[in-house]
Amino acid sequence: MHLTTTPIRILFDIVHPAHVHFYKHMIAALEKKGAQTTIVAREKDVTLALLKAYDLPFISVGKSEKKNIFNQGKELLYRDWKIWRLARDFRPDVICTRSPAGVHVARISGAVGIFDTDDGPAAGIHYHAAASFAHIITTPACISENYGKKHIKYPGYKQSAYLHPDHFTPDPQIKKMLGVGDTEPYFLLRFVDMVASHDHGETGLSLPARRKLINKLKAHGRVFVTTEGVIPEEWQDLQVHIPPHRMHDALAFAAMQIGDSQTMAAESAFVGTPSLRVSTFKGRLTYLEELEHRYHLTSSFLPTQTDKFFTTLDSWLDNSSQLKKMVAGHKQLFAETQNITTWYVDYILEMGKKNRS
Repeated sequence: MHLTTTPIRILFDIVHPAHVHFYKHMIAALEKKGAQTTIVAREKDVTLALLKAYDLPFISVGKSEKKNIFNQGKELLYRDWKIWRLARDFRPDVICTRSPAGVHVARISGAVGIFDTDDGPAAGIHYHAAASFAHIITTPACISENYGKKHIKYPGYKQSAYLHPDHFTPDPQIKKMLGVGDTEPYFLLRFVDMVASHDHGETGLSLPARRKLINKLKAHGRVFVTTEGVIPEEWQDLQVHIPPHRMHDALAFAAMQIGDSQTMAAESAFVGTPSLRVSTFKGRLTYLEELEHRYHLTSSFLPTQTDKFFTTLDSWLDNSSQLKKMVAGHKQLFAETQNITTWYVDYILEMGKKNRS
């Protein structure tokens, strides 16, 4: 048992760039309250670059490789083992994560494992590999499912932890970094590979649809493309050349965000940018359904609804009715939800103290 006079110790298991944003303000707030934190991070996309940009020290454990069931299982076992060894020395009271390895280690290290998700069972094996081991499952309040006694809901969205006005004010200097004029419209496209464990069997925009989309948008403004991994040769000239931690600034001033990323669609809603998403996740993620149908901040389509997607795109390009509807929805979103950072920090400390009692 830890001495009660020592600081509460929290280990953060971070495996995705969005997790950096989710936890960064919590980590700072916890340290201001006297807690001791450490970060274990997986090498995926710009995760490590973001941690460096925010001056968050970390230990790198594992990396994203060619995706198949064998490699994913091997990587998970490796991360379980490495994080367990680190936990033996750090002796965390709480492990916070959005992935399986953190809560696996919590079960064998005496820590309270807090697993956060806004995808729930829609994430497939990724969710089930984590939820069954977690001591606590936290979700936005909009999640309609009940995950049992260990399910705790917070009064906001994951994105409010980093895109709430308390945390984020978009910097108009991003336009100079992008090389666009003050009044020049631009579109930000995000294409994902759908090869992560939580994307198994899912699809988004087809390659022909992506090409058609880019050609159509070029008639209306500048087009920037961001992808997972290496950008295809045919779109090299459209690549975004800004530091990864400035992406939300670019998103905030875009005329529209389009693609097959669930994360970026939700982030667009929080910065007030219209977004269109094509994905087999349509209708299955409660938080995106609420952002779409309650607040009118985004719109989604199945890959089989490509014609409807392009019809909607043409409509949005030709009139401003959607933009007017979004202004009202954006105000309503912040009136009805909270910045969850304070809630989450208090909850982590509460669980840490209970673990010591």
